Amino acid sequence: MEVFLVPSDVELINDFLNGNIQSFNRLAIKWQKNLFGFAYRYTGNEEEAKDICQKALIKAYKNLHNLKNSGSFSSWIYQITINLCKDEVKKRKNKNHIPYNENKMDDENSSVELISGDSPQIKSLEKKNIKEIIRFALNSIPEEQKIVIIMKEYQGLKFTEIAEILKCSVNTIKSRMYYGLNNMKEKLLKSNIGKEEILYEM
Repeated sequence: MEVFLVPSDVELINDFLNGNIQSFNRLAIKWQKNLFGFAYRYTGNEEEAKDICQKALIKAYKNLHNLKNSGSFSSWIYQITINLCKDEVKKRKNKNHIPYNENKMDDENSSVELISGDSPQIKSLEKKNIKEIIRFALNSIPEEQKIVIIMKEYQGLKFTEIAEILKCSVNTIKSRMYYGLNNMKEKLLKSNIGKEEILYEM
C-alpha cells in the first residue's frame, strides 16, 4: 500500500518561497482550524474569529519571506493571531462595549438555578448556561493567563510550545496557568458550578 507523507510546515514554506503558491494554500488549510479556535476562545465571537483567522493568514502570506527561520512558523503565526485578537478586543471596547462583570455571572447563575427537571431541552439549556459562565470567567482573568489557558486547555499545546510562542520560560507559563485556573475556579465556584463541571466543560 502506497503511503502519502504530509509535508511539514518547513517544506510547504520553502516550496511557497520557491514560487509554488499552492503550497501556501495547503499551509493555510493546515492552520486555519487552530487559528480560528484560538481567536474564537479569545474573542467569544464566531464572526470576529473568522475575520481574525483570515487576516492572520493574509498577513502571513504577505510577510512569509521575512520569516528568518521557517521552523519557527508556528510561533510566528500564533503571535500574529494573538496581536490581531488584542486589536479586535480593544476596538470593541472603544465602541463602548459593556465589559463582563460578576453581576452578569450572578444573573446567568440565577437562570441555571431556576431550571429543574430531566428533559433533554432543560439539560441542554443548563449546559449552554454553564458554558457561557465559563466563557465569561475566562474573559475576566488577566490577559496573559487567559492566553496560556486557551493554548493549553483548549488547544492542547505543550508548556514548551507555549513558552516558545510567548517567548517566556516554561516556569512562567506554568505559573500563569496555575494562577489563571485558580482565578477562574474562584469565580465559577461563586456561581455554584462544581469543579467536576468546570473541568468537563473546559
